[in-house]
Amino acid sequence: MALSFAALRVAARPGSRGEWVGLAVAAAAGVALLLAPVAGLLGALDRAWIVLVSVAFAACAAVRPAGARFWPLALRACLYTAAGVAVLAPLTVGRSVWQEVQWEATRDASGAVRRVIEVAPGLYPAFELLVRLLAGGWPVWLVLETLVALALAWRSHAAIARAPLATPA
Repeated sequence: MALSFAALRVAARPGSRGEWVGLAVAAAAGVALLLAPVAGLLGALDRAWIVLVSVAFAACAAVRPAGARFWPLALRACLYTAAGVAVLAPLTVGRSVWQEVQWEATRDASGAVRRVIEVAPGLYPAFELLVRLLAGGWPVWLVLETLVALALAWRSHAAIARAPLATPA
């Protein structure tokens, strides 16, 4: 959310010192989160997604048609980012990137479900189903998290900007 907010602030061309300070704080928070240690390929993919979707969202908002609303901008930014990641991931990691990411998502989901089953052993029969749902649905979860973060950034920008990029829905 912090990086998307900072990108929106840049796209809105801040004028006052206070707006620049707000932009600097948001950008510093976003960069600090991005510089934290990465747990694996899936974490690196998440970081790339965050940067690309923040830039795409701010760019879409800056060059939007008059009267553009949040949802078309956010969905377009996610689509552009998905295309960018689909092209960049195999180029930077290799052609097996998606198998590696899926394996890591399955491993992470298995660990998470295992911890839940330690607390609620009655859920053990659903273990495999839950692992498959979480691991196979990681792109959906990523897009849902992204839409929430973009909505928060959009609302925050509209609340404090002297001249917001557009009226929030």
